[in-house]
Amino acid sequence: MRKQLPMRQIHLDFHTSPYIDGVGEKFDAEAFAKTLLDAHVNSINIFAKCHHGMYYYPTKIGTMHPHLRFDLFGAQLAVCRKYNIRALAYTCVSWNEDWADRHPEWLTIPKGGVPGVKRPGEKSFYAWRHICHNNKDYQKILQAEYREIFDLYHPDGFWIDIVQGKHCVCETCSEEMRELGLDPECDADVERFDRISETAFCRTMYQYIKSLDGNLEVFFNSHPYRLDDGEDIMASSVEKRKYFDFVDIESLPSDQWGYVHFPVAVNYLNKYDQPLCMMNGKFFTAWGDFGSLRHPVALEYECLRGVANGASVCVGDQLHPCGALDAPVYERIGNVFAKIEALEPWLINTRKMSEIAVLIPSKAGVENAQAHRSEEGVCRILTELHYLFDYVNVEDSLEPYKLLILPDEVSVRVETAEKIERFVQGGGKVLMSGTSCLKDGRSQLPSMAVTHLGNRGHAQQYLRLDSEYFAGIPAIDHVLYEGGERICGGEVLAQIVEPYFERSYEKFCSHRQTPPRPEAGEDAGIVRCEGGICLSSPIFRMYCDYGYTIYRDILARCLAELVPAPYLSTDLPAISELTLRKHEEGYVLHMLNYVITRRRRSWIPSRSDSSSVTVRFLSAQKSARRRCSAFRRKRRLRLPMRTA
Repeated sequence: MRKQLPMRQIHLDFHTSPYIDGVGEKFDAEAFAKTLLDAHVNSINIFAKCHHGMYYYPTKIGTMHPHLRFDLFGAQLAVCRKYNIRALAYTCVSWNEDWADRHPEWLTIPKGGVPGVKRPGEKSFYAWRHICHNNKDYQKILQAEYREIFDLYHPDGFWIDIVQGKHCVCETCSEEMRELGLDPECDADVERFDRISETAFCRTMYQYIKSLDGNLEVFFNSHPYRLDDGEDIMASSVEKRKYFDFVDIESLPSDQWGYVHFPVAVNYLNKYDQPLCMMNGKFFTAWGDFGSLRHPVALEYECLRGVANGASVCVGDQLHPCGALDAPVYERIGNVFAKIEALEPWLINTRKMSEIAVLIPSKAGVENAQAHRSEEGVCRILTELHYLFDYVNVEDSLEPYKLLILPDEVSVRVETAEKIERFVQGGGKVLMSGTSCLKDGRSQLPSMAVTHLGNRGHAQQYLRLDSEYFAGIPAIDHVLYEGGERICGGEVLAQIVEPYFERSYEKFCSHRQTPPRPEAGEDAGIVRCEGGICLSSPIFRMYCDYGYTIYRDILARCLAELVPAPYLSTDLPAISELTLRKHEEGYVLHMLNYVITRRRRSWIPSRSDSSSVTVRFLSAQKSARRRCSAFRRKRRLRLPMRTA
């Protein structure tokens, strides 16, 4: 059973420019604590140092903020300790303007780029000069800082921000790359070394901090929830997470993260014993958005979705330079935290229920936008169809699952293919799409006897479904917005229909793609084999990109065959988000019903189409303890009497 983190946390940003005066002059320790307690807060991350490089206590290491007249960090931590509020010391690594001024030789040197990454004259949001975390002199300064904070204050732990590689090829990084057999002039090697050096930094600092006190809790904001297949262990987040006592999933949906980012990450990490926390923000957009408030229903949805997935909740705020908390912010947060506190008997000591495994297509140290979109497409489809699933890497056991999905472009080594084949021979099923497990003209899985004839070549084709097997789906030739593979073998459930020709400058028909020919071609679009079902197109990525619900309907029919007795069976609509967790007294079913809409033209693009959104309340979130027998009596939701 995983360690239980405090459920109701605040991350109190305090990035305060040295050009601002009167810092902390309105701070009142008792008022500070009362505001937190009234908002049901039981943990907070407090700033010892910020991205400006300013310290908020009398330091001998760096620069105390020039307009701070007292030990603000110490006063905040002391009053939190007085009222039994867990307090972690926030500090940061790669973003530090003061140290960038002092030691420009420590700046990151990106290949062909600007030292420090930040371009001259750059004034956009989140543009800070970047220091190489791999610089050994800088690491000594950071260790001295951690020692100073520990000796002076003994916080409950450290929340260490911005451990991120930025393609650095400085002297230190280049030398270490060559020692590993990597080439500093090869972009792929530099990308991979970013991940390797991040893990090395976390290992070094984790071991150092633990040498001070083994009870200190340590977290590095270094994308420990990054999905990868785990094959390249040196660069994998699997290795990095060994040096974390818990994982905060930073995910502010209204900005670059979008609303699919958190469920993707949490459905990867939820099966492990490492404690998890969902971090969003009180901001309308994201960090540093002063003078804005998260809509109360959006805040409620995001926090309740966190606890429904077995995570604690941390809401980000930014303290005004004067040092006084904004009461309306904490009134809004408190309304949500009060609900969470009331539910806690059914939130702690629970275990996620899952029946489908999704093998991650992303490779460690390789940025692949297509793979990310496939991962997102899987999340959307399975969530909308109310299946319970986990993302898995090659080291994870497949034994707990009924079905393994290989989405769009999963390539595996021989030993992994053999592991999957053993899973199938043991009674499991496989659903694969696109180029997954196809190599050298054939499937790597004997139970999926598919021959690969190469890529189909056209930008778009059409899919003609077997009307009997796909009964209920309109009997037209459905467009495939992205080209796929030519395959044959097994029982054909759908055929590819080619367009008359590819659209070009001179040769085209109507406004978009050329219509389908009347006759079907020879290529199969969907085949059924002994071990499962293979779709020749990257259907998960297409669903992420286009949202064509017919793709979801097609997969719903395939999943109904491959998982004939799912844990949840329901006719609830796609917007209903269901999670099921095993509790010592039975089961806890979480039902979230909210409508997510984007309501502004100004937005920051991301992996998710759902960026910059407002959540509109549809019906109240329900989270209650129930036994299986109670579920079986419900007309709209049927849960079989069994466990994982």
